[in-house]
Amino acid sequence: MILPRWFAVCLGLFGAQALAGYTSVPDGYVLLGIETSNRYLVAGGARFYIPPAQHSLYSGATTVALPQATIDSYTQIPQEGTLIRQKDTAAIYVVVGQAYWWIPSPTELDYWDDWRMVNDIPNSDWRAPFFNYSYNVLVQERSTSQIYLWVAGAKYPVTTSADLDYFGGLSNVKVVPLGTLASTTYEPWCGANLRERSSSTVYSLGWVNSSSTYMRKSITASPAHSAVPDGALSSVPLFSGELACIW
Repeated sequence: MILPRWFAVCLGLFGAQALAGYTSVPDGYVLLGIETSNRYLVAGGARFYIPPAQHSLYSGATTVALPQATIDSYTQIPQEGTLIRQKDTAAIYVVVGQAYWWIPSPTELDYWDDWRMVNDIPNSDWRAPFFNYSYNVLVQERSTSQIYLWVAGAKYPVTTSADLDYFGGLSNVKVVPLGTLASTTYEPWCGANLRERSSSTVYSLGWVNSSSTYMRKSITASPAHSAVPDGALSSVPLFSGELACIW
């Protein structure tokens, strides 16, 4: 059903200012762009684009018509603790620290769901907004003691109090599902520019060619996307040439 026009007008008038960031439209509702007819599912206060071929999958949802500019002002990264699952798939993720983390078992899901709704989001490129090379966060799997710095899709153990303090301290450590880091490697997304925290040397991480089996690092004059713990890059072989990500 579509909500009354007065509700849409009110949101349209104040949305860009008062509702920038998370939307106040309830989870499970669909946002409809007035000028574009674009549709978005609301989950955790964020917007998830619904491709036209999947409009029928959400035909029973309450629809709120808004100016496209207002919809564009809403974040694409849900609130902390939001549970998401791509429609017609089994994997469930929880949003923690502006990143999504796989919940690997029913036992772990029991811990995280806490009677919250699992949002069935569209089958689209929903991961893209999470790919921020410059974002880092301290994480620790539930019921474990090892703390990692997560940056550009890689995990780096934090083993000294100096490193822990540099990256925000114990109070900024985010708890993530037990077992979710098992599939996370020490290799960042290709093209990440990283430096160890006590060094000014910035390395670009990438591949020598399409047959490479492991990453190399190359000194770059480009600014670092992020620092990492001291020693984190020491095991990555140095390459004097230019590295690549696409062939």
